Amino acid sequence: IADNENLIVEYLAFGQTNKSIEALESGIVDAVLGVASKNYSDPMLSRTHDISSADLCMVVRNEDVNRILNPDQDSRVLSVAFELGTISFSQLPPMNTGNNLVMGNQRQLYDALKSRSVNAVIGVKESIIYMLEEDGTSDSYTIVHNYISSVSYSILTRRNDRVLQNSINRGIGRLLASGKYEFLMHKWIKDIELEVALRTRMRKILSYIVLLVLAAILVISAIGYMNYKLKKIVDEKTQEVRKRAQQLEYESIFRQRLVELLPVGIMMLKNDGRVLTMNSIIRSLAGIDEKKARENVWNVSELNILNMLYESMNCNNAGAIDRPVNVKINVNSENRIFRCQCLNFNIENDKIMVVEDITREEEEKQELFEAKKSKELSRIIAGMAHEIKNPLMSINTFASLIEKQGNDDDFKELFADHVPKEVERINRLINMLINYTRPIRSSKERVLISELLNDSKYIAKLSTTNSNKIIFETDVSYDAYIYVNRDQIKQALINLILNSIQSVEEKLSQNEDKYPDGLHVRLSSYPLNKSVCIEVYDEGCGMTEAEIEKCMEPFFSTKAKGLGMGLALTKQFVNQNSGKIEFESRKNEFTRIRLLFEEDMK
Repeated sequence: IADNENLIVEYLAFGQTNKSIEALESGIVDAVLGVASKNYSDPMLSRTHDISSADLCMVVRNEDVNRILNPDQDSRVLSVAFELGTISFSQLPPMNTGNNLVMGNQRQLYDALKSRSVNAVIGVKESIIYMLEEDGTSDSYTIVHNYISSVSYSILTRRNDRVLQNSINRGIGRLLASGKYEFLMHKWIKDIELEVALRTRMRKILSYIVLLVLAAILVISAIGYMNYKLKKIVDEKTQEVRKRAQQLEYESIFRQRLVELLPVGIMMLKNDGRVLTMNSIIRSLAGIDEKKARENVWNVSELNILNMLYESMNCNNAGAIDRPVNVKINVNSENRIFRCQCLNFNIENDKIMVVEDITREEEEKQELFEAKKSKELSRIIAGMAHEIKNPLMSINTFASLIEKQGNDDDFKELFADHVPKEVERINRLINMLINYTRPIRSSKERVLISELLNDSKYIAKLSTTNSNKIIFETDVSYDAYIYVNRDQIKQALINLILNSIQSVEEKLSQNEDKYPDGLHVRLSSYPLNKSVCIEVYDEGCGMTEAEIEKCMEPFFSTKAKGLGMGLALTKQFVNQNSGKIEFESRKNEFTRIRLLFEEDMK
């Protein structure tokens, strides 16, 4: 405009708009640039035609977005700032505003928002975005209300300076008519929506180009790869067949060597007993060398020891023994023990017979067992002497008094009541010792857990003297089979249940009124760590850590009248059936005993 109207322009910058207005009124400057068109109605000043317009928007920090958009959900008062003359109070968005601050320019609005002096500002969209991008803080703020209103800007002059005002208006008109106005506006004020649209469009175009290039590369690569594969397919197939044949040969040799060198005997047989192959251990048992084994066709019936094992396991049946079985046979007047297993390996019922001589292993185990038994018996004898001493002394005392008081009725009654009890105590102790030193010997079988629990609970409950206060519970949440000696495990469970009953009765006898609803004894079964768990739980007297460590020892008891043999026998029975026993207890609260067995999946 200055060039077209032959004006010379000198720019003076003022920190505040009102200062520039004062400078205009006092004659220091001739015009003020960028004044909102509806801001001033001073009779001494005059506005030119509008030189630009802008949209107003509301900008807030990200954490205040929900407060602005949902004023009904947040009753806190908000403070909003805007530039004088850009918007009226009636145009403010509906929200719970308190302090509405009016400021002099857009920079002051931005500084107030940045310093958290206000919660939101309503300002010129292009100006606010420019300052946010300049500070690099665009991601921390959000425009929540777009296009609230619009504001126009013009140049302010003194009313009596008609020449200058006319020159500026004339220059504005020429500029608008020439078409340069849009060029200048776009040079200084960016159309953000247009830029975003252009960037989006460019990204799409670039994406399409990249996809097309990638597709072309993939197609070319695929064609090249297919050509390459077609050229090599004959050679590769030939090599593959050769390698496969070589691999099969290696695998065959490896299997033969593996079977040959295994520390157990392995023999493959047809269903009619014909031997297909046997390793060195089997040949050694049969007394056949390797050359003779290859040259002749053998039948298991011709192999003395192996035939005895074959018939002992009844391998010629359609079924197979999928569980290793210990077989004891007499060979040349010598007892030998073999661990044997017979498996079907195809639909024709051909079999694999696995044989391992465990005679020495069993002898060593028996030696260790006898050594341990001898050590335990030494302790048992010492404990037995102590346990039998008291009832014998009591009987001896009565015997010495018979001569003097034998005719006394009170003495007779006391004798008849006390002596049989002491004799019964000695008898029970001796029976338990007999069971410990020579436990029940019967074969193992598949036993259903629910049957064990129900039978054991029924027998044990007969001994309770306070059945109204003892609450029995049974929870067979996992009913499975275990391969054990039924009588031994039943006796072990009875011992544990009796201990629980006696512990609960002792706790009730100390303070029965404290437990009006009674105390629980619970039997349950469930899977635990790939095993079947049988649990006996009671709310009796419990045990300390020291008592738990000693409770499995013979003659150790926490009960005043206990013999201390129940848990020792229980441990022995469980160990003999390849089981484990675990204790968990807290004094005066509870005791939980778990018996863990491997599930029989047959």
